[in-house]
Amino acid sequence: MGVPMVKNCCCIASLHTGTLIIGYVYTVWALLELAGYSLLVTFAPISSPEGGRVSAHRRVLYIAAALVSGLHLLCSLVLIFAAYKKLASLTLPWTIVTGIMTALFFVMCLTGISLILQDSGEMLEIESVVIAVHLARACISVYCIIVVHSRHKQIMFEEDEVRFQRSGRLYRPVQTTEPTPLPAGLTRA
Repeated sequence: MGVPMVKNCCCIASLHTGTLIIGYVYTVWALLELAGYSLLVTFAPISSPEGGRVSAHRRVLYIAAALVSGLHLLCSLVLIFAAYKKLASLTLPWTIVTGIMTALFFVMCLTGISLILQDSGEMLEIESVVIAVHLARACISVYCIIVVHSRHKQIMFEEDEVRFQRSGRLYRPVQTTEPTPLPAGLTRA
């Protein structure tokens, strides 16, 4: 069983346009995440009530999140380049990184849902909204992966078709005898 294929993006745009839009949206999203986590790493110690100290666990979490956002930013930029240059192999890094992140978001959402069902408290509404947003993001990411993968396959098919057309030469048998002379005024093609 493979990844499902679509013929266009959102029933209106071509796969090429959809891949470019996805690349741009994910670039902006990753850039905002990277900026947010970078600000948390630099400004969280200043605003902490403990006199400028933040726990090492929280700092490692923010730095790891910033690195993941940076990696996703890089993959999104490569996706945009791949879409413009029609390079199928360069769509794979974005697909792989986004697939891994989407799987992690699904696991986190399911874990969060099970924790909410087991717990009661004042923050359940906020936590439910955060889980719903992350679940929606994961579902949208699955569709984006399908679109980019379909574009990948489309580019590969176009490349194969061009190679096939170039390889299709007309067969002309080797002449083993001298050609017969043509009547005056006619030439061979």
